[in-house]
Amino acid sequence: MEFKETTFLAQNTPEQLHALRHLVFHDILTLDSAQNTLTWWPEHKVISLNEAQKRFFSCLLLRITSKRQIIATVWNESYPSISDNNYHQLLFQSRALLKRAGLPDGLLVTLPYHGVRLNEEKLMAITR
Repeated sequence: MEFKETTFLAQNTPEQLHALRHLVFHDILTLDSAQNTLTWWPEHKVISLNEAQKRFFSCLLLRITSKRQIIATVWNESYPSISDNNYHQLLFQSRALLKRAGLPDGLLVTLPYHGVRLNEEKLMAITR
């Protein structure tokens, strides 16, 4: 993974994650946090994101997979009052967003009893 206009820190805080401008995954996906967009480069599709989706995809691109860490990052200060239902709804909405944009199924992989991750193997296979 390559990072542009940012410094990757070993111990990222939610505030540091929100400050990242661009996250790039092998020239396949680019998250632009200033524009709240996710760009799918194989077909040059730009997908608009809401704030929660932007934070969610920043976690995935930084390989943060734990449900608790994702909740803490996405909902920041209010995360102690956020239920698992909010997390599952965000995951459902994000999958639906990718599907509406015409991206391949299976890009988000549920990790039972842990969280979710990007299907990096599938993403890399797309570029071959």
